[in-house]
Amino acid sequence: MEDDILPVEAIQERDIDLILLEEFATDNSFCEWFISELDLPKISENLGVWRSITGYGLGETDILFSYKSESKRIYILIENKLDASFQDKQFERYLQRAENYVTNNSCDSAFTILVAPKLYCDNQSEFENFISYEQISKRLEFTGTKRNIFKSNLLKIASEKLRRGYQPVNSEPVQKFWHSYWKFKEGKYPNLRMKKPDIVPQNSDWPMLYDDNLKGIVFYHKLGQGNTDATFKNFSTETENKIRDLLPKKYELIKHSKSFSIRIFSGKIDRTKDFDDQREVINVGLGNLNKLRLWLNGNKENWLQHELKKHRGSVG
Repeated sequence: MEDDILPVEAIQERDIDLILLEEFATDNSFCEWFISELDLPKISENLGVWRSITGYGLGETDILFSYKSESKRIYILIENKLDASFQDKQFERYLQRAENYVTNNSCDSAFTILVAPKLYCDNQSEFENFISYEQISKRLEFTGTKRNIFKSNLLKIASEKLRRGYQPVNSEPVQKFWHSYWKFKEGKYPNLRMKKPDIVPQNSDWPMLYDDNLKGIVFYHKLGQGNTDATFKNFSTETENKIRDLLPKKYELIKHSKSFSIRIFSGKIDRTKDFDDQREVINVGLGNLNKLRLWLNGNKENWLQHELKKHRGSVG
């Protein structure tokens, strides 16, 4: 056969499920890598992995991976997405299942994770913790075995399938909400910069806002969750610890897989419903983002000093 002929024409989500199942079940180094990439508690014992697990009348978990971290039992609930859209409230059901597992003492901690092509991960606003097909593909290729290189190629084919066919589909109700949100923000909070909405897909739920004086920080209004976050990307652990020390008690510091956030709960908002009916809670959320912006600017000399020292050191 010619080298440029694909080994398979179409990859399905089920195929990726089986690749992941095999890796979790047979390769502890893959498990350690996966957990490390997501900054989850370190693994001390592999307890098993299962596919298509239903629980509590709250739908299905694509892959459930269980392990021990010292004396703690950990569950990872994985949603695998190739190109299908999220079902209605799918993310909320994952969170509820995870919470129920902990409440019912099935595990000590449970985490919800999305596995999908990078393009899919970047264009969704539900799962904060995710790992892309491309990352997994590189990991499999890195190991160098013929078997893993083959599986790496299958993941590349799946990612390319999505890239070729991806077209964002506009949702008129959500687009209308976002335009009203943007117009309201422009009038009341002009110092929070936001791109004027264009095409707005149905699952677009996290307006992103910026302050040009705060490089590397994105302000997220996570509408459905009700959280208002200032998220720090590519900052040092020293800066994270300094902010933790300085942070007023009314704010919460949240650790993500490759970033961290200062968070204030501001009230849940439904992007599919009328903007004017939710104007008050929207104003609370934007007001809290503005308070975060003002606090960060007002304390910049204190929390930013570690980044400045690091930069001077690299220049010297």
